[in-house]
Amino acid sequence: MCIRDRVELYRRIGGADPASVLARAAADPDDIEAQRLAADIEVLSGQAADAYARLVALVKRSSGEDRDVVRKHLLSLFAVAGPDDPAVAGARRALASALF
Repeated sequence: MCIRDRVELYRRIGGADPASVLARAAADPDDIEAQRLAADIEVLSGQAADAYARLVALVKRSSGEDRDVVRKHLLSLFAVAGPDDPAVAGARRALASALF
């Protein structure tokens, strides 16, 4: 786990209200910023697999620069967990499938 990535994750969620963020993300599945913030909250809540699935699904639905933003965000969440996390391994395979 990279400490810098974890600090950045905490910085991104700032004072966000988890319930409001998750409700906003549920209301608009294609809102990239809402989905990214919801994934951050899920990771910090111990629901990393849900966060990864959320962003992989968004990668599948998006294109161009939006797709790249989501992909990079997902990779930053992988860095927080570390390469040995089993959820990361499965999510990496799902991401590769979504991209190709």
